[in-house]
Amino acid sequence: MALPARNQDFAAAARRLKAVQVKLRERRRFRRTPLTVGGRMLDPLGREHDCRTADMSPGDVRIVAEIEPRVGDRVVLYLEGFGRLSGCVARRCGEGEVAVIFDFSTHKREKLAEQLMLSMNKHLGVEAPQRHVSEGAQFVPLEFETGETFDGEVLDFSLAGITIRSNRPPPLIGMWVRVGNVYGRVARIIDGGFAIDLEPRNKPAED
Repeated sequence: MALPARNQDFAAAARRLKAVQVKLRERRRFRRTPLTVGGRMLDPLGREHDCRTADMSPGDVRIVAEIEPRVGDRVVLYLEGFGRLSGCVARRCGEGEVAVIFDFSTHKREKLAEQLMLSMNKHLGVEAPQRHVSEGAQFVPLEFETGETFDGEVLDFSLAGITIRSNRPPPLIGMWVRVGNVYGRVARIIDGGFAIDLEPRNKPAED
């Protein structure tokens, strides 16, 4: 009668060890950027569940789903616009949310970074990647928590943030701003503009 309990203890210990290994890898993860796309998740038993992303990077993703896999479980994701992705659950992030660390090659991670950049272009309303901004000015709609709105010129951007050129008085550092379809906070003021750090959420929290 004691054997099943011992086996369960060994299985639990193995899951904990795997979770620790995943967390160690998670320390080296990329910074995630807010991005919401729908998809499906296959759990270790092959069962399919609806899911969506909350934020994502070339190295990991935060997934929202009604069914939460356990920490240490390997899952397969099919996300709209990104195809098949796989990884291990590193931790629970909140009610119905888990962080998944991808387990694929460096080459595939580089391809995912390009896909993420293209997706961010679409969310920001920018027609093409900003690798040569001098070829033509690109503008995005900005909406501040004060209610002020105007179009700002994109100087450069990455998955972590965006730099805006504007001849208007600079906003306060820390102010929430909506950039296209994503949100962020004003991080710093530069000569002739300001920089925004994108936040891993879909909208600012209510005060």
